[in-house]
Amino acid sequence: MELTAGNVKVVWEASGEGVCGEYDPDDPNDVELLRFAVYHKTSPYFDWTEVDDASYCTQVPVNTPSETLTVLLARIFNEVYDYVQAGESIKKICERLSWIAVDDAKFAV
Repeated sequence: MELTAGNVKVVWEASGEGVCGEYDPDDPNDVELLRFAVYHKTSPYFDWTEVDDASYCTQVPVNTPSETLTVLLARIFNEVYDYVQAGESIKKICERLSWIAVDDAKFAV
């Protein structure tokens, strides 16, 4: 799932990460988690480039309903968009957003 506007894109990615590192499907206490990544396009003629320090594992399970994922992705997008447009670092913002969880969808604006 991704959200794109102009030259900024934020994507949910399932990359096999779990609660304590690599997801272990044999561990009943482990949960496979989603990662978000932020991309920027400097020209319509270039491919998307991942923004530095803007890909983090979250507290959001991969089996989260798509409606909730959409709300959470929009929240991430809204928090980083202006900074990406301005060419500013979003590392600290993304570090904070790595703690985003399903319950945060209730408070998203």
